[in-house]
Amino acid sequence: MINSASVMRILIFLLLTVKSGGVFAETLDISSPHQQVSDTARQYVLERLTQLTPDTTQLKVEAASVDERLQIPACTEPFSAQASENSLSQANVTVRVSCVPSSWFLYVMVKVSQTQPVVVTKVPVSPGTLLDESQLEVINMELGQLRSSTFASISDLSGARSKRRLRAGQPIEPSQLCYVCKGDSIVIRANTAGLQIKTTGIALQDGNIGDTILIKNRASDKQIDARVINVGEVAVGI
Repeated sequence: MINSASVMRILIFLLLTVKSGGVFAETLDISSPHQQVSDTARQYVLERLTQLTPDTTQLKVEAASVDERLQIPACTEPFSAQASENSLSQANVTVRVSCVPSSWFLYVMVKVSQTQPVVVTKVPVSPGTLLDESQLEVINMELGQLRSSTFASISDLSGARSKRRLRAGQPIEPSQLCYVCKGDSIVIRANTAGLQIKTTGIALQDGNIGDTILIKNRASDKQIDARVINVGEVAVGI
C-alpha cells in the first residue's frame, strides 16, 4: 500500500519535472525565420547608419514584418544583408537579406528616422537683435527638414546677432547671423616675432567665426583682410 508520504513525494517530483521542462522549453525558444530575416535587415541598417552619421544624430530604425505565408528555407549560416549606398540615404531603405549557402534571398523594407538637436527661435526675432538664451531652445528635427547647416548648442550662438527677421520655431543657420557685423568697432589682433599687437578697426563686411572679411585699421586707415576669431575680434597676419 502506498502511504500518504509516498504520494506527496510523487506529486512533488512530477511538479518539479513539469516546471523544469517549462524552463527548458523557454530556453530553447528562438525567433521564427521570418523574425530573423526582419531583425537581420534592421540590425544591418542600424550598424551602417551608425558608422555614417554624426554622434549627435539620433536613429530610429524599424524593419517591416515578413509575411508569415512565405516559405523561408532553413539556413545553415546566419542570414546576410546588404543595401546600396544610395538606398541608405533614403527614409525607406531596401535591404537584401539572403542565405548564402542556398542562394535564397528576400527584400525587406526598413524605415529610418534620423533626427538631430537643432537650435531654433522661441519667439520672432528682429534684424540686428543680439541673441541670448531667453530667445532660443533646442529641439530634435528630422534631417530631411533641414535645408543647410545648423547649430546644435545654444552656447554656439553666444554674442551673435541676427541679420534678418527670424520666425518663431525657425532653425537658425550661419548665413542668418554675424559675429562681427558690418560697421562694428572691432579689436584687431596680430602676432609677430612672439609679440602680440592689438589695435582697433571697423568691420566693412559681416562675418562668422572663421570667416575672412574686409576691415579698416583705424590707425593706418588701410583696408585689409582679417579672420574673425571671436565676437568683435579679428586676427591679421603680418
